[in-house]
Amino acid sequence: MTEPRLNTEKLIVLAICIIGFINATQMLNLILSPMSKQIGSIYPLYFSVSIIASLVCLAGLWFLKRWAAWVYMCLLVGNQMVLMAMGFWSVGAAIVPLILMALLFKQLPKMAG
Repeated sequence: MTEPRLNTEKLIVLAICIIGFINATQMLNLILSPMSKQIGSIYPLYFSVSIIASLVCLAGLWFLKRWAAWVYMCLLVGNQMVLMAMGFWSVGAAIVPLILMALLFKQLPKMAG
């Protein structure tokens, strides 16, 4: 009897999904922070929509869908731009999204449409 092995693609996508879920949880903190509400009422709304879109993308990534990878990469870039506009951006805040985008871009050819 052979044991099923986790292939590398699925393991990378699993890691991305876990990191993405943690990222969505951290974004929830931004929505609830007093600083976010003081800067402008549009930011909590943006991050709420971004969290929902991120979770949809993570579900799509779980099934190795190429559209989910592209949309998730766009969300990561958009979130960085919004953090910059809010004055919360730092180089450290961009490291994880850059790593996620590099991993997703590398996995794109293996994903289904």
